[in-house]
Amino acid sequence: MSLLDDEVFCHSCTRLVEKKTQSSEGGWTTEWADGDVFTCHQAIDTSSEAQRAEQQGVASLYSGLINKDVELNYGDYFRDDAIGVTYRVTSIPAEKQAPVGSSFPLKYFTAERKVPPT
Repeated sequence: MSLLDDEVFCHSCTRLVEKKTQSSEGGWTTEWADGDVFTCHQAIDTSSEAQRAEQQGVASLYSGLINKDVELNYGDYFRDDAIGVTYRVTSIPAEKQAPVGSSFPLKYFTAERKVPPT
């Protein structure tokens, strides 16, 4: 059994899709709907640099691994379905893909814990 298949290390996540509608007051309202479901291997960054940054007010950084086929981009929001927490992607996953000849078809990204704006 691979660690990538272990339920301790992988979580089911749902990408959140922004939907704007015109309000009756002339403005716009933002709602978030569930999008694609994907598997994410996620961990919090506990390096000493990350801990110092967190003490100075920077959000906790998380790192994640997803399948290369998953459409996740910088600024996207997603929800960890196991615990209900939402995150915002803070890097470009397409720039950090495993090499073509790799046996792991994954890409790496960073994220911060954040509630989507309304």
